[in-house]
Amino acid sequence: MKFVKKVQNLALVLIFLTGFSVSNVFGQENESATLYAVMFHADDCIDSELMIPIVKDLQEKLKDKKVEFVKFDFSDVASKEKTHKTANKLGLNGILVSNQGTGFIVLADAKSKKRKAVLTTEQSLDEMLAIILKNL
Repeated sequence: MKFVKKVQNLALVLIFLTGFSVSNVFGQENESATLYAVMFHADDCIDSELMIPIVKDLQEKLKDKKVEFVKFDFSDVASKEKTHKTANKLGLNGILVSNQGTGFIVLADAKSKKRKAVLTTEQSLDEMLAIILKNL
């Protein structure tokens, strides 16, 4: 019985320790993000597909910065539902409803939840990186 209790306590400690990190759809964890990079995506959008490797490059270059990458996916009913839940969880409903279309990234202040900039495929990776760094 003591063994079971120890296992339960260990499980609670692990849940407690892992429960405080914020993980986004791109696999990064950033507990104290100061900036959200919200990708508006749909599987049938050419710009969305072009943006995926760019986002991965940006994540790599910004891995030590306080940027959290979030994906709002409009590909199907299930992904739209998940997007609405994510927006609610992060307090990004205003960003969700005030932007139409897909294939771009909206930068939003993590505290105020206000839009700071928009990144598109018309910009180079270096231009996007400079805009993100400017808004941190």
